[in-house]
Amino acid sequence: MIELSVGEVAEVLKARPKGCTVSDTPSSFPSVSIDSRTIRVGECFIAVKGERFNGHDFVEEALQKGASTIIFSESSVDFSHWKDRVFLQVDQTEAALQTLAYHVRKRWGKTLVAISGSIGKTTTREFVATLLSQRFNVVQSPRNLNNQIGVPLSLLQLAEEHQLAFVELGMNHPGELRALMKICRPDSALLTNVAAVHLEFFSDLDEIAAAKGEILEELPQRGKLFFNADDPRLSRLAATYSGEKVSFSLENQAGIRVLDYRFDGLGEMSFEIDARGERLTAKVPFVGKHFLYNIAAAVAVAVTFGLSPDEICDGIGRLKVPSMRGRVHRVGEKEKGGSITLWDDSYNSNPQALKIVLETVGQFSGFSRKLLALGQMLELGSRSPEFHLQAGQQVVQCDADLLVTVGKDARYIGQGAQEKGFPPEKIAHFEGSREAADFLVEELGRGDFLLVKGSRRVRMDQIVLVIKEKRKT
Repeated sequence: MIELSVGEVAEVLKARPKGCTVSDTPSSFPSVSIDSRTIRVGECFIAVKGERFNGHDFVEEALQKGASTIIFSESSVDFSHWKDRVFLQVDQTEAALQTLAYHVRKRWGKTLVAISGSIGKTTTREFVATLLSQRFNVVQSPRNLNNQIGVPLSLLQLAEEHQLAFVELGMNHPGELRALMKICRPDSALLTNVAAVHLEFFSDLDEIAAAKGEILEELPQRGKLFFNADDPRLSRLAATYSGEKVSFSLENQAGIRVLDYRFDGLGEMSFEIDARGERLTAKVPFVGKHFLYNIAAAVAVAVTFGLSPDEICDGIGRLKVPSMRGRVHRVGEKEKGGSITLWDDSYNSNPQALKIVLETVGQFSGFSRKLLALGQMLELGSRSPEFHLQAGQQVVQCDADLLVTVGKDARYIGQGAQEKGFPPEKIAHFEGSREAADFLVEELGRGDFLLVKGSRRVRMDQIVLVIKEKRKT
């Protein structure tokens, strides 16, 4: 974090020092943590509250682990026997975290790009950061910290040496992006797509697009908007922005367009990129049409920030798929030809993302069998059965040998598959991921391919972990 004094932070937060005066404390304000389990000696612990936890319950633990500073709101905090620590009382701890983050961003004052969209935010952010780090000292959101608490924590990473920041913004209700934009104040924004995600909280895709459009309300006209030209709703949103616009696509005309992509099994994907009239040739050690959109977005940012064609191609060659978002694992006795190919896309799922992945799986061949483990897609509201039925109908196009579904509404995936002629005896349903994992451990054989995908709370990652553990030898 950029250097701040304790007094400056206390003033910015309108905090009330307890136990000691600010003038008695060291001048430098420490890094911040909200997790007493991982806090490091000397850090500041902010006792934020969540739906299922209250940080004030863990203040004592944080102090015992060496927290030097506590920001709190509840009077129950006992600071009487910690004379060597700083206690700052505020009205609301979450608001204090956000105010501090805004102050840090303002003091840092350099270029920040916000990245949002229904699908692919994290992968796009990591791809963008990988390309731009060749030229700049880059900082990005850690993991998927993209909500009202995660975005401030991301901003608190900003340090004087950083030249560019890429911050991921998420939302599942109207108004959330507007609030996040007011905290991080980006110079530019990147929108990946609009898809049927969080429909439980929106009436339709147009309402989701309107919520994404909140980004443009706070984006300065001197900034830049990077957007997916293959998404008609984003194209309409972009038309309302009077600042500089940079489009990317696979299908429609755009400033950056991916062309002629080819899969070499599961190990490599090659393609060409038309970057404002200049043709680039590149390849990556992973496959999937959805990744091409992430790459196109990253190239759009790289070109705009002045990277050369050689730098862009070199950077593309260094791209890696984030954990649980399409990584391929070979599990088992490789030397005996008995390995299982496991495609781990277990982090999350939604109708559009699943459709693209199933299309990709349909292009694979050379395996003994193709198995699909598909978990329920959450937050789809009243249309959940419909979307799961449609997913099941798409399964038939994969030429799959076995379909395993997990979660209540995932039953509709099996029903949709049967409606399109998929044999019912090749469908197995489980209410939980652990039961599905135990079944698959026994079912999988040499040379099989398995796709694992589902919404985060369905815990499809447990299937991956169990298979890797029990079939590793």
